Amino acid sequence: MIRLLNLLAVAGLVASAIYAYSIKYDTLYQGAQVSKLQTSLHSERQAIAVLRAEWQLLTRPDRLQAAVDKHLALEPIGTSHLARLSDLPARQERGDEIGRLLAATATPKDKGGPEPRTTGAITRTVTTTRTPTTASR
Repeated sequence: MIRLLNLLAVAGLVASAIYAYSIKYDTLYQGAQVSKLQTSLHSERQAIAVLRAEWQLLTRPDRLQAAVDKHLALEPIGTSHLARLSDLPARQERGDEIGRLLAATATPKDKGGPEPRTTGAITRTVTTTRTPTTASR
């Protein structure tokens, strides 16, 4: 009986040692992955900083002004470029476009045709007549 307990204790010790080593190596692997990700994050941040610096260099006002002078033939705005409101042509009358579209797509009921009757519809007309009453006092 004592030998069986000793064997179980040794087996438990071996199993716990194997588990501890597996946890240790898994932790080392995860630490290496974190380190790789931190390195790649740092390099991406450096690349973003370089791109921002290039953007600031390319959008300098003096550089843009030189490119405009070289490639575009712009003139300063003078009084000859200005016009009066009365010089503009009169605006054409557009009319009621929505009403025109509605009239074009109107159904026969909307166009004033007879109303269709449904099967089994009963039409009742109720007439009331008043008889004159004489007021007697």
